Amino acid sequence: MAGIILRSVHKSFGEVEVIRGVDLEIEDREFVVFVGPSGCGKSTMLRLIGGLEEATDGQILIGNKDVTGLPPAERSLSMVFQSYALYPHKTVRDNMGFPLKMAGEPKEQVAAAVQEAANVLQLGSLLDRLPKELSGGQRQRVAIGRSIVRAPLAFLFDEPLSNLDAALRVQMRVEIARLHRSLRSTMIYVTHDQVEAMTLAHRIVVFSEGQIEQIGPPLELYENPANLFVATFIGSPMMNILSGRGFGRERFRLEDGSELKTHRTLTGKVEAAVKVGIRPEHIELDEEGPVCGKVAVVERLGADSFLHVDLEAGTTVLVRQAGNSNLEEETNVRMRFLPEHLHIFNAKGKALTLNT
Repeated sequence: MAGIILRSVHKSFGEVEVIRGVDLEIEDREFVVFVGPSGCGKSTMLRLIGGLEEATDGQILIGNKDVTGLPPAERSLSMVFQSYALYPHKTVRDNMGFPLKMAGEPKEQVAAAVQEAANVLQLGSLLDRLPKELSGGQRQRVAIGRSIVRAPLAFLFDEPLSNLDAALRVQMRVEIARLHRSLRSTMIYVTHDQVEAMTLAHRIVVFSEGQIEQIGPPLELYENPANLFVATFIGSPMMNILSGRGFGRERFRLEDGSELKTHRTLTGKVEAAVKVGIRPEHIELDEEGPVCGKVAVVERLGADSFLHVDLEAGTTVLVRQAGNSNLEEETNVRMRFLPEHLHIFNAKGKALTLNT
């Protein structure tokens, strides 16, 4: 197993720079997730690490070995894609063993490696089936198994669950978490799915326009986003963002005149114009709360309810309540934004608050 180091990695396609000087150190046996909107560079970065794309500039090290100019076959990595890429005429056993067979490994060694991987992924009863006889989740497990038999230094996953339905995604997410604990391997995982990122990662790397916006454990990014982009990208549903103005050191006034206070540590100068962020679960209905609104839509999901509340200034906030809300649409409400969870961002989108 091995760690992976990126040093000032750049990638351009013609005159378009898609990766803009990325520096990152991934520790041995760490599970790192790349997230970001479509076109942000996360998949390109994965392909650069795997050798499927050539870096325009910078260094890529795997296990302290410079592999920047090496082809994929010489990097000792395994990639798992969203398309299963299984040979339809080969059994599960032959699909999984194919990389070792092509490498000229003895039949006995191939058979042992396939059986070991099948045991890890609970594929033992499926080894003699063809891909057409498998479910989507089973096919993805076979694709993962094919990567395991090679005993790579690290695994690269490029949105491997995006072709699966919601129930299978949950099942396979658990399978991948168990796989990481079992193999204790370095894994880099690209996804746009918030739940996958928050539940699988030791650290999340947030990409935007070919650059890293923030790196950290999932809860750190959730509770202390470095800027507006991370604040609105990490977390589902997304953070409510409202325009306001600062007055005094810790007090803020929204556009409708509501006054708020933060109990979080301020890390920079508070400007007159700010953006105020609050997550839906950190808004409480309170008859004496300073923020007034009218319930526009109620979404009851069983364990939770989501209230879409129109404020007097014309903006809408999302409020999360436990259980089934008894409120009806068109109900006037007053709300309190919990001061220990109030985020403040300056005009450039930089966070000015941290948890104490």
